[in-house]
Formats: sequence, structure tokens, C-alpha cells
Amino acid sequence: MKKCIQALLCTGVLTTLAWAQEFPQTPKQETLAEAIRFEKYKIAAAEAQARKDAAEAARAKQPTQTRSSAAKKARKQGQADAVKR
Repeated sequence: MKKCIQALLCTGVLTTLAWAQEFPQTPKQETLAEAIRFEKYKIAAAEAQARKDAAEAARAKQPTQTRSSAAKKARKQGQADAVKR
């Protein structure tokens, strides 16, 4: 019985040590080059999002003019809207 408890205890300790090595608590040290690359990526992503937001805002301001001018242009080219039945 005593050997069985010792074996279970030893197995538990070994399992805990293996798990602790696989999932360390301390964060991985990043190099300066990685930090700079990450910051450049964040800046580029923020600029792209700002451009996207500006384009959506511009489209939201003139949705009716764009649609009506597109319909007029289609009619001029002989591509009038199809009649729905």
C-alpha cells in the first residue's frame, strides 16, 4: 500500500513538472526587431481602419445621389431597369 501511494505521488509530481515546463508563467522575451515590427503593424492597421471608416462615412453622406445617378447613367446606355412581373 505504501509503495502504491509513493508511486502515485511521484507520478503526480512528474506530471506537474511536465505541465509547468510546457506552460511557463513568465512571458517569452521578444527581440527589439520583433517589437518594432509589431508596432509598425499596429500603426498600419490603424491607418487602414481610418481609411475604411472615412470611405464608409463618405458613402453614407451621399447614398441617394449615387443611386439615382447610377440609374440615370444606365438608362442613357440603354440598360434600363427590367420590368418586374
